[in-house]
Amino acid sequence: MFLLSSPVRHRLLAGLLVALPLLPVTAQTKSAAKKAPIKTTRPATATAVPETVYETYQVQIKPEYAAGQFALQQYLKSARLPAEVKEGRWRIEGTVQINFVVRSDGRLTDVFVARGLSAATNAEALRLIQAMPRWRPGRRNDEAVATRYALEVRFQNPREATLDSKGNMVQLQYSGSEKERKAPDYVEQMPVFPGGTQALLKYIQDNIKYPALALRNQVEGKVFVGFIIGMDGSISDVELYKGIGSGCDEEAVRVISSLPRFEPGKQNGRTVAVSYTVPVTFSVNPTPVTDAATTPPAPVVPEDKVYTYVEQMPTIPGANNSVSISTALQAAVVLPAEVREGKSEGQVYVNFVVRPDGSTSDAKVVRSLCPACDQAALAAVQALPRLAPGKQNGQTVAVQLTVPVVLYGPNHVFESYQVATQAAFPGDAMALRNYLTEKLREPKVLKQENLAGFVEVRFVVQADGKVGAAEIVRPLCRSCDEEALRLVRDMPRWTPARNAAGQPVAVRQSVRIQMPAPPAKLMPGSTGQVKSAPAFHSQKT
Repeated sequence: MFLLSSPVRHRLLAGLLVALPLLPVTAQTKSAAKKAPIKTTRPATATAVPETVYETYQVQIKPEYAAGQFALQQYLKSARLPAEVKEGRWRIEGTVQINFVVRSDGRLTDVFVARGLSAATNAEALRLIQAMPRWRPGRRNDEAVATRYALEVRFQNPREATLDSKGNMVQLQYSGSEKERKAPDYVEQMPVFPGGTQALLKYIQDNIKYPALALRNQVEGKVFVGFIIGMDGSISDVELYKGIGSGCDEEAVRVISSLPRFEPGKQNGRTVAVSYTVPVTFSVNPTPVTDAATTPPAPVVPEDKVYTYVEQMPTIPGANNSVSISTALQAAVVLPAEVREGKSEGQVYVNFVVRPDGSTSDAKVVRSLCPACDQAALAAVQALPRLAPGKQNGQTVAVQLTVPVVLYGPNHVFESYQVATQAAFPGDAMALRNYLTEKLREPKVLKQENLAGFVEVRFVVQADGKVGAAEIVRPLCRSCDEEALRLVRDMPRWTPARNAAGQPVAVRQSVRIQMPAPPAKLMPGSTGQVKSAPAFHSQKT
């Protein structure tokens, strides 16, 4: 074996100790040089401006579930009913209110429980809303904007409520009453306060009592109050939309609740409930509203000014309010191939101006459906006859209207409130009642178990009058449900419903059949249309 002398070993060892640390240091230097980012001067990016969020009363067109309101109800009925509600434990029943924001691109954000019920029901309601597809956003000044929205999801014991096919029950409710859900914000003939708009403002000002706290703190501003003007002109469902506090909110609600009856609004020549919003102004030094007798002459209205609401809205001339602008638009629509073939259907919102001479101009689509659908809606606007212009202070003025144009294919099923003429059982109300009484084969279980109640059946009256798609929405017992379905399926042909253009259309109906059947009685003033009756309750859905 070759051996090195001691001095040589010492020199070699010292050389290794010096050389070894150099390798990793060099490697680290090269690695760091490779990973060092190249420093570049980038321009500072501007901070994103947060999107303005509007309230529903501040937008011209409210947000909408993309597939429509009926589809929204069906979607929410797919909820999984928590065991504590389904089994009736602790009597947990009621509604969960969910608030959220519909963004300008249709996304739902800022979802939270505004009014809860229980941990399980709150979680299920949140899950439903958060899993929703994109909505059609609200629109303000013809632009999509972010809008706050609220929905209420009802949870109820299935033994006391309508069941779905899975034995669950969840009903959708909108913020506000059931009546408000169907009350539009705009109709062809808006409700009128006795004496007109000036009289309404004077009534509010004369009856407002400025709250002491607000007066002491010099609180001023506008309180927005919403309410429903019913078909009889009465006020209901008064609700605070936006307040300023210090007692002003409560005072505004009190005064609005005391309003006398309006002349009700009309749509398609029929009186309808209308959703209404009034700003109540609180000012420490108010400007008095004078009586009509002392009101100075109205100033000349500039010709280029366009109103969105006037005392006398534009109408179809010579129609005596029996034909509305919306009805005339529907009659003028030619369905495009996409709609006839079932590829697309829904509503197109068109915006146009009715000039002082009754002509229409500046027509544009503010909520689109499909290119062909949009063109069909615009063509319907162009086909309108010369209208009776709107008036403000006795002068004809330009008025901007936003009207939905319905584009549904021949196989679409309408809700009863969407048709101009309702479907009717052949004969009259007595004929329907006699049919259900004479044809009913009472199940034996009714006597065996001393059972009584009613079965609610929902069905579709097709455009040819045939009855189909029958389903139980409120059961009683298995044999009772089967008998109710048989009765509905065996019904003779109905007189079909008709749309605004006078064309027969399919419509949903429902009937509540009482078991056992009491003696039939004809209600005074009844017709062949579907109405509630003591023996057999038929209702529109």
